[in-house]
Amino acid sequence: MPRYIALAIWCTGWLSLFGNPAAGYEKQRFCSDTAPNVVAFLDITTPYDEADKASLIEGISRIFEGLEDGARLSIRTIEDKSTSSHRLIELCIPYCPDEGFLKGLLSTCTEGVVINERKHRRLQVSAALMETTRDRIELPYSAIIRTIAMVAAEEFAEGRENRFYLFSDMIENSDYISGKDFSRKPNDDLIGMLEEDRLIPNLSGATVKVFGVGRGGSAERAPLTQERLTQLHDFWTRFFAATGASVTLTQNFGLSD
Repeated sequence: MPRYIALAIWCTGWLSLFGNPAAGYEKQRFCSDTAPNVVAFLDITTPYDEADKASLIEGISRIFEGLEDGARLSIRTIEDKSTSSHRLIELCIPYCPDEGFLKGLLSTCTEGVVINERKHRRLQVSAALMETTRDRIELPYSAIIRTIAMVAAEEFAEGRENRFYLFSDMIENSDYISGKDFSRKPNDDLIGMLEEDRLIPNLSGATVKVFGVGRGGSAERAPLTQERLTQLHDFWTRFFAATGASVTLTQNFGLSD
């Protein structure tokens, strides 16, 4: 059994036994209003094979390890309906704030506490990812556009640095826009439709990185034709430009330096 799977299974059992420490008080513990706000979207409408799971967990673990002290991390799902999207994780990166000399002497926050808390949160993230991607089945729809539009208002933090990561093939197929219309309609028409329906969220100044674009929406994950890939890149580049964000799109799930 791969090490990351065994570790995640152990952590999942631990959390189920003792409860989820990210709830309530723990959600806000260590948060800083001046640190970055980081949101990851995980598309669970298509099953992940073992290679994809390993790349996904490694990628999000690298995001976690690179976060600044006090940064907020939220992981949301993309599902067959926008209303089904839910938050898997919400936590902040542990650190000891500067409280001055006298308060520092009485503080219970130490370097050891921070190290242990960071380790615990990293395991918590891995366990949540493994639990969510385990035994998934192919869903008939993938409501990407309205999920982003609806969730943005909740997750976007005005006045802070916002970073969004999406792990998805980015192929829309929903009751709003069918897969056939998404692939055949001109991008001008699609973007115009979203603007008319007010589905262009405000992500002003945010950076968006997308992983998984170029893979087909079927279980075989065959690569898209170059024509379709170009069209897909163009749509999402224009979509995020309209939100006020900058975007990069890549095919692999793993992060590159």
